Amino acid sequence: MSDILTIDTSAGILKEQKIEPLPLYNENHPMLVEPIPEYNQRLPNGMISNLIKRLKLTMQQYGGIGLSANQCGVFQRVFVIGTGEFQIACINPKVISRSSKISKSDEGCLSYPGFYVKVPRPEEITAEFTDENGNIQQVDLSGLTARCFMHELDHMNGLRLVDHAGAVAIKQARRKQEKLIKAIQRRQNEKTRS
Repeated sequence: MSDILTIDTSAGILKEQKIEPLPLYNENHPMLVEPIPEYNQRLPNGMISNLIKRLKLTMQQYGGIGLSANQCGVFQRVFVIGTGEFQIACINPKVISRSSKISKSDEGCLSYPGFYVKVPRPEEITAEFTDENGNIQQVDLSGLTARCFMHELDHMNGLRLVDHAGAVAIKQARRKQEKLIKAIQRRQNEKTRS
């Protein structure tokens, strides 16, 4: 599952490092509400390449379609989005323009397992970010990809999933989350007994 990556450390020495998934912080971690400043180191560099590989590995391990560095305890303005072969890393992401057409859809978050609330988002955006090679990319995104980009951008700005929902919606989502967790625990107990 893990690759071996040769990186250039800050000392300028090449060394081999095993790529491992990162820890995943839950919704109560204080880092999730802290805005992250712009990344201002020269690109490309081994540190950011290593971080991006680990973010992708962690996102895949948890079955997500997006993951920001601060969800894993890394205070860098970078996230990854995508599935399968289509995965992009976004450093210093921003939304340049958004469509006036808004759609409301269920969103979940790896830091909120089993928790889903309806979040209004523009259906189309023009996004800008720096890739891991230091190239500025400007892309038009729509649908789920646009939603995912904005969700991860919220993480960079210290906004949480619950910040988009009212008290009643949060209460209902918590009930569903508790039922789901109990069902999973029940299944795990049944497997242990057999």
